[in-house]
Amino acid sequence: MPSMKKLKTFLIACLLIGTFLSMVSCMPLWVTKKDVQDIQASAHRSDARARVLLGELYEFGAGVSQNHLIAAQWYQLAAKQNNADAQLYLGVLYDRGDVLRRNPDKSLNWLFQSAEQGNEKAMTLLAAIYLKDKSRRQAFAKRIRQYRQSAERGNANSQYMMGRIYAEGVGVPVNAAEAKNWYRKAARQRNSKAAFALGNSYLADKASPANLRAAMEMYAQSAQKDIKAQVKLFSLYKSGGPAENPKEAKKWLEAATRNTPPSLRVDIDRQHRILQSEKRWNPELALRACRRLSEIDPGYEEVSGACDALDKRIGDKLASEFKQAQDAIEKKDWDSFGNLLASFISSDFDDRTLRALIASAWIFIDEENRATEKIAARRLQFLETAQRSDAFRKKNISRIPAYINAFKKAVAPALREHPADEGLLSLAARGRRVIAGLERKLKAPPPPPPPPPAQEDTLTDLPEDPPEEIEPGDDDFKQAQSLFDSGQFEEAAILFEKTTKVRGFKNIASAYIYLGISHLARIDPANITEARTFHLKGMASFQNALRFDNEISLPEGYDKYQPVFEEAKEGLR
Repeated sequence: MPSMKKLKTFLIACLLIGTFLSMVSCMPLWVTKKDVQDIQASAHRSDARARVLLGELYEFGAGVSQNHLIAAQWYQLAAKQNNADAQLYLGVLYDRGDVLRRNPDKSLNWLFQSAEQGNEKAMTLLAAIYLKDKSRRQAFAKRIRQYRQSAERGNANSQYMMGRIYAEGVGVPVNAAEAKNWYRKAARQRNSKAAFALGNSYLADKASPANLRAAMEMYAQSAQKDIKAQVKLFSLYKSGGPAENPKEAKKWLEAATRNTPPSLRVDIDRQHRILQSEKRWNPELALRACRRLSEIDPGYEEVSGACDALDKRIGDKLASEFKQAQDAIEKKDWDSFGNLLASFISSDFDDRTLRALIASAWIFIDEENRATEKIAARRLQFLETAQRSDAFRKKNISRIPAYINAFKKAVAPALREHPADEGLLSLAARGRRVIAGLERKLKAPPPPPPPPPAQEDTLTDLPEDPPEEIEPGDDDFKQAQSLFDSGQFEEAAILFEKTTKVRGFKNIASAYIYLGISHLARIDPANITEARTFHLKGMASFQNALRFDNEISLPEGYDKYQPVFEEAKEGLR
């Protein structure tokens, strides 16, 4: 009967489903209690890798109750043992401020320490944080200056770091040729990290036998000290590509196996178990295991398919943010771009996506800086002519102060935005020398008149500014503007406030405007109480400016303070 056949089919289906569910229930879908106990025992014996892994289990709630604070504590212990992954995680936690109290200085310290050990992800994050957070750019510039000075004195690790700085775009435009230059200098001193990075650079270049050969040579040099390079050579010789060589593959497999210490073998085994048990429930944790295995496990090829799927799965989550960030770059909307970068600042970011965004951003930023440099150089050309030629200086003496001010106004804001820019720094240093020499000559008694030149140097492409009369308050106002342009907002605020108390001062409204900006520029979002105070002081200064001149507006380049200015206007109505 038809009804009996349907019942029989239904019962068979139920039996099959029940069998499947019972099989699934027996599979290890998460980290076992024995795994956790084993990792905990190693962590308590000061095994840095086990401490990192235990922190990750607590971070994701794998085999233990999720607890981000306990995770951070294990990361701190491992970071103090110089574990690069733990240092990376702490750098992210201190930057985000959602588990540990936000501390920009500690964030940079841990990330730079991780990068110095060869952690490429740490350097990419530093490049992103530089573009995201303008308030920290002076700190970046200071570190870059220290690395450069040390590298120029011949320190191999600093030379390696300069290579990474140029490769990733940390405070400077991405420059692959300059990165290679620094890597080569460090590799000549047998720095294994630099040799490995240089090998990667050659491999990333246009495919050619020469580049492949150079890459293999660099990996071989690095492999004398680094197991990561030994695994890389095994993979390349075994890959089936242009470097395929079964004999060499076997040689490097034996070297990697021989040089893998027992503690690292234990860690590789643990990473495989994490990958298999967590790829469904905690894909970010499983992907961390993939990334480690790809560097230290000759058998990575067996799990590479699963790892590629995890990488794509996680990368797809940020596709919309990536598109928005690209649009912001094309519009040169750097504030929006910085805000969007915050969504990429994590321990599990997509390396390729973030590097592409950073490189793209630097192309536009460098164009802006070079345009600024060109304009400022034209101003400086006039001043250099005035310093060199007594006749030109005498003829244009009324124009010199205006050109000095124009030069400073072109260079100072750009250097505040990108204080490590080499072109702007060089131009600013040259400008300081020229202006100092010119001011000395203006103060000196006039020399005897020279014979008339055959042809005087002139610059007619810039508007001529009338000479300024010195009035009470002018000197303090100019000094305050100079401090303001160099980013010394606290000192500038003191002088701007002083000029607002000068009776009859003609620029009092402008002084109040700059005073307001000086207050607002010092706001640190992490210090809520202080930020509120500076906000109120800034708004009060804007209102005072409007009382003296209700048509006044913000100076060009400070549009981000327009909402506070509008709020001040509204408060006066």
